[in-house]
Amino acid sequence: MRLTCERTWRRRATTIVEMAFIAVLCFTLMFALFEYGRYVQARQVMENAARAGARQAVITATSYTPPATATAGVTSVINSALANEPLQNVTITIYQSDTSGNNIGAWTNTPFGNNIIVQIDGDLPLMFPTHAFSPGGGSNSIHITTKVMMRGEAN
Repeated sequence: MRLTCERTWRRRATTIVEMAFIAVLCFTLMFALFEYGRYVQARQVMENAARAGARQAVITATSYTPPATATAGVTSVINSALANEPLQNVTITIYQSDTSGNNIGAWTNTPFGNNIIVQIDGDLPLMFPTHAFSPGGGSNSIHITTKVMMRGEAN
C-alpha cells in the first residue's frame, strides 16, 4: 500500500518539474514572437512615415519656399505619421543623393528629376528584458533604420 502512494507522489513531482521546464520554454518562445511582431510593425510604420515624408519632399517647391520652412513641413509629416509609435531617439535626415544613395548635398537644392532620400533612425524599446546571449546583445532596445529614395518633381 505504501509503495503505490510513493509512486503516485513521484509521478506528480515529475509532472510538476516537466511542466516547469516546458512552461519556461513556451513563455520564452511566446514573448519572442510578441517582440518580433512589435519590431515588424514598428519597421512598417517607419517605412510608411519615410515614404510620406519623401512624397512631401519631392513635391515641395523649394525655389520659392525657404529651406527651413520646407524642412519643417517634411518633418511634421513624418512626425505625425510616427505619432503613436513608442520609438526613442528618432533622427530624421533628408538629403539630395546620387543614384547609389550617397549624400551629395542639401535636399532643398535638388534640381528637377534628381533623387531625394529621407532616412529615419530610431530605437524600439523592448517590452520584455533580454539577456546577454540574445541577438540584441543584452540591450533594452532595437535600432531601426529606414531609407526611402524618390525623384524630385517640384523644382
